[in-house]
Amino acid sequence: MESFRELWTRAVRPREGFRARALEAPTLAGSVKDLLLLRAPLAFLGLVLGYLSFSGLYARLVSPDSEVWTHILRQLPEAVDPAELRAALANLPAAPGLHALLPWMVLLAPVAVLGLWLHDATFDHVALWLLGGLRERRGFRASLVADAEALKVGAFGAAAALLGDLPVVGFAFGLLLLPVAVYFWILRGYALAAWHGCPPWKGVTATLVHVALVGVWLVLMILACLLMLLMLL
Repeated sequence: MESFRELWTRAVRPREGFRARALEAPTLAGSVKDLLLLRAPLAFLGLVLGYLSFSGLYARLVSPDSEVWTHILRQLPEAVDPAELRAALANLPAAPGLHALLPWMVLLAPVAVLGLWLHDATFDHVALWLLGGLRERRGFRASLVADAEALKVGAFGAAAALLGDLPVVGFAFGLLLLPVAVYFWILRGYALAAWHGCPPWKGVTATLVHVALVGVWLVLMILACLLMLLMLL
């Protein structure tokens, strides 16, 4: 696996860095292995921090003594008995302890990384095809390697994004890190350009078309669900 210095150089000089890496012709298996070694631990930490934030929020929502319910109970109409509502909240199950979910998180982390990689490679490849960036006919395998290499470099962004998963202050950090997320998103475009031999602007544009394609896919899925619901009614 490459050093962090090499990955950082590729992050700050993506055009030259990915072009040089493409000339080394890394294998698909090697790129994916290194990707998992880098990103799976970060994905695991993200799951842990995300669950800690969720469990803290859930505990506040189901606690009748929280500020949320204190305000709601004051606004209840006279027909609603606050004691019954408190009893109902007390009967809600507690969130599972983190220790019970850790084994599942260990298993889920690499699956999440592989899912992200396959999703990005698929939509990036289709977007690049729509832009006419596949002229050298290097195929989907080139997109798989390119995205694996780009996601390896994206480990720096993923590490910074962990700040957005911190309890309480995560939302503020998430907003501050939004430009970093955008940068590492379009960084994949330089990798696509290097592996497919197309101009960098086509690779970068493909990552933006990727967003549009996902939006269209989501709209179609929602319409399909609504159509199925109407057919059942």
